[in-house]
Amino acid sequence: MPESLFLRISKFLMIIIVPSLVFLLIANFASFDSSFYRKEFLKYNVYKDVPQADFLHEKVIKFIDGKSNGMPNAFNQREMQHLEDVRKLIQVSKIVFCILVILFLLLAVLSALKLNAKRLIINFFGKVLAFGGILTIAMAVVLLLLVSLDFSIAFESFHLMFFEKGTYVFDSAKEIIVRLYPEQLFVDIGIRILAWVFILSVVVSLSGTFLIFRTKGKKNKNKKEWQF
Repeated sequence: MPESLFLRISKFLMIIIVPSLVFLLIANFASFDSSFYRKEFLKYNVYKDVPQADFLHEKVIKFIDGKSNGMPNAFNQREMQHLEDVRKLIQVSKIVFCILVILFLLLAVLSALKLNAKRLIINFFGKVLAFGGILTIAMAVVLLLLVSLDFSIAFESFHLMFFEKGTYVFDSAKEIIVRLYPEQLFVDIGIRILAWVFILSVVVSLSGTFLIFRTKGKKNKNKKEWQF
């Protein structure tokens, strides 16, 4: 039985929502993992240049996550403004994530009601997960290639998308933020996020594929029973 226009649109929207949900979820976990930053600070000798790195990092994380409004005097006005911009971006990303979750669930419920058959519902969501996972994998691979080929260009392009030009460039001799968070740290966290996204996407895609084949197996079984 051919799908209705609503189901085709719903499936398409749910598939393209999957990558956004995966990227936002992973980025949130990876970006706020304190143990990762401690390892990075040791790896790049940050403690040698910034002995109070753990204290400053904790303050930064609480500030950009919206859990605190105060920041140490170690940061100047330009650094504070950039951190304020990052804070706003994170708040927007959280709102977008919640909206996408609600939209995904709403489409899921409406689609399930429209299909009104267990096998069709499982097959529908299997395709959403399988193709959504594949799309996410493709995006992660492309981004990983861009980061690997020239991180500076990728880093600059990312910042231009969300911040005013020049507001994210700092002098290491005068501003502590670039000594606290060296560029190589962002390379590592970018690769970490993409690796986690890839792994989760593979799991999502395989789960969807399993559901698709499961429904096909049941369909063939039902045909044999009917023929008998």
